[in-house]
Amino acid sequence: MSELNFALTLFIAIAGPILAISYLRPILVPVLNALCVESMPGSIGAQFWVRSAYVLAVAGTLVLALLFGDFMGEPLAAVHRALLLAAGGCFVSIAVITRRVWAPVQARLAKPAVAAPRSPIAATAASDRWV
Repeated sequence: MSELNFALTLFIAIAGPILAISYLRPILVPVLNALCVESMPGSIGAQFWVRSAYVLAVAGTLVLALLFGDFMGEPLAAVHRALLLAAGGCFVSIAVITRRVWAPVQARLAKPAVAAPRSPIAATAASDRWV
């Protein structure tokens, strides 16, 4: 086993998902905050899910890289395989996260808008109009 190939594979398998989730983080936190049933101080619910996304994406990509990495060949072949595995791991992880986040968003969008309740005086005034 080539130590250089192993180190390159591990670096790519860890850096790839971190970069991908970091790119999504600015939009992911507000969406997750909006989906939380009860708002928590400091958006702690959204922070939990973002950190979970980091762990899942890195762990999934690392498992793929360690199982299917090319540690015996040329360094370029190892980098090629590591990039493919990191891209595949990121894609699957982010697809799962996106699917889980989109389901409640879609349910919320499907609900009809609820009109604000009228006060008894406003309701009476609206029904007494002669137009």
